Amino acid sequence: MMSMSRVGARAALAVRDTVGRSAGKADRAQAPAQQQAMARAGRAPAESARAKAPLARRAAEERRRRAAQEESLRTVMFLSMWGPNA
Repeated sequence: MMSMSRVGARAALAVRDTVGRSAGKADRAQAPAQQQAMARAGRAPAESARAKAPLARRAAEERRRRAAQEESLRTVMFLSMWGPNA
C-alpha cells in the first residue's frame, strides 16, 4: 500500500511534467510568429508596432497561464505534505 505522501509526490511530478511539456510546445509554436513579426519590423515602423501588440498579449497570457499552473503545483505539493490525510 502506498502512503499518501508518495501518491501526492507522484501527482506533483505528473503536474510538473505536464507543465514542462506544454511550455515546450508553446515555445515552438510561438517561434514562427516571432519570425514573422521580425520580418514585418524591417518593412515599416507602423507595421511593426501593430505586429508587436498581439505578441505582447500572447506573451502576457502565457505568463498568466504558467503562473496558474505553478500555483496548482504548489497546491498539490502543499496538500500532499500537510493535507487532511498526511
